[in-house]
This record gives sequence, structure tokens and C-alpha cells, in this order.
Amino acid sequence: MSCCSTPKPASGSPMAEPCRLRSLRFDGGPEDGARLIEVENAAGLSVDLLPDRCLDLGLVRYRGAPFGWIGPSGLAPARPGEMDQALGGLLCTCGFDHIRQPVTEGARTFPLHGSMSLRRARVTAAHLLGDGSAEIRATVSHGTLSGQSWRLDRRVTVPPDRAEIHIEDRVTAQGQSEVTPIMALYHVNLGAPLIGPETRIEVAASLRPELPGTADFTACEPALAGGPPVRVSDGGADPRLRFRLRFDGQSLPWLQFHRRANGGLFCIEPATHDRRPRNELLRDAAPLVGSIDRSFRLCLGFGPETA
Repeated sequence: MSCCSTPKPASGSPMAEPCRLRSLRFDGGPEDGARLIEVENAAGLSVDLLPDRCLDLGLVRYRGAPFGWIGPSGLAPARPGEMDQALGGLLCTCGFDHIRQPVTEGARTFPLHGSMSLRRARVTAAHLLGDGSAEIRATVSHGTLSGQSWRLDRRVTVPPDRAEIHIEDRVTAQGQSEVTPIMALYHVNLGAPLIGPETRIEVAASLRPELPGTADFTACEPALAGGPPVRVSDGGADPRLRFRLRFDGQSLPWLQFHRRANGGLFCIEPATHDRRPRNELLRDAAPLVGSIDRSFRLCLGFGPETA
């Protein structure tokens, strides 16, 4: 999928100004002490990465315009064991043992949206590449006493001269004669000023006037395998307030939308599984002995589109 390959400068063309990378920590508030990796580029993009929340995305700004949604609990580090915590920031990774609402099966309880977003990442690289792009790599692991485990190897790249974020994930699951699925849902959270009365949403170049809405709703539909983008704009008043999401519709064949009117939250959620109960989705799944892996790729774009 071309959107998710890091752009390279044309042969003979001058290199763009390299990205700027900083490793910081929050001081005060609910995030106190949490790690933060900040990336800025020459296109006017500023990206906050949260290693203590699975290397997910906090706030992203394009030429000063904010993208994301922050609830009352802010961007506090995840706390394993909590069953229902706010998914603040622009992106929260849901999975890989479970997605959506909490479920109890026998002696095991699966938390809201699964366990991976509740884990701290081990950052293995945070540096600039030869073309000036920023590359951040991290691993995140989750396991059970019975021998099940899930490992996320994540690569985030930000090109030096384009308002884009590229995310490449490889997920490995290991099991010992238990059903050990790889379930993924990428929770993209949008709020004001992008989301408002004039918001326009396109899916595969088709305007979807029913999606912005004013009432609470959740809807799930098949995603197109070719990966056409979801586009969101404020209606045209501010050219900075444009957002695009591309993803591989073969590895993430379902596209879910969620609207919460109280708080002005609108979510775009590519997923591996339909919106049905867990026991139905895994009814015919075979126990895993050994390991399996899957790859997922997303590209998030901001502002006016470029060729």
C-alpha cells in the first residue's frame, strides 16, 4: 500500500530539513512522570507519541491545529487491571487478545478493548533516517499464566516534509492448546475543532452525511480491500482541518464508526472482526499450538493533500 511506505526524496533533489526528535516526561497532572516522544517536521506537523500507552498517539498538531480527543482523565499512563478507562489521544491500539466491550469467559476477564493498550512499550529506536525521516520502534508484550502471549513490534515513521504518520505493526501470538486469536481495532479519536456542525466525512470518495450526526451511535461495515481513504474535514472553513486515514482493508476488513455526542467525540475504527459477541466470532477458531503473526499498516494524513 503506497501510502504506508516512507517517502524518499527524488534523485538529485535537495533533502528536506530533517525531523526533530525529543524525549521528554510529563510534569504534573494525571500524566505526571509518563514518557513522551515528540516529533516535528518541516511540513508543520507535531506528533506526540506515548511509550507508556503502547506507543500510541497523543495529540497531533498540523500548523497549530490540534487533532485528537482528550477526556477528563487526560493522557494518564495505562493501568493494567482497569476495566474501563478513557481512550484519550488521536490513536489507541485495541487488542490483541480482545476488542470492544469487556467480557468474562470462565475465570478470565477481558478488559474494554483488550489488553495491549494497557501495556508500556520498550522503545528500541528513536532516531533519524538517512532521508531525514524520524523512526521510532518499540515492542509491547502481554501474556497469561497458561502460556498465551501477544507481542507487538511497532514502527512509526514521520517523513521530513509531508504531514503524514506511518504506522507498521507486526503482531505475534503464541499459544499452548488454547484459542489464541489476534484481534485488532485501531481507535482513531477525533474531536473539536475538526468535529462540529459542519463536519464532512467521505469514505472511498463517497460523501457520508449520516456519519457526523449529533446523536450517539456505533456502526460497523465491511472495508474495501483496496484501502481507499476515509477523509474528514471541518466543511472547508479552515484548510488545516483536514484528516485522512488509509489502512489495508485485507488485514483490517471491517470499518467501525462511533459517535459520542456528549464530549464531541467521533471515532474511526478499522478492525479485524465484525461487531459481534466474542463467543460468536471465535466459535469455530482452532486452539493454537505454536505461534502465528499478522501485520497491519496505517497512514494518517493532515491538511491539504499533496501529489
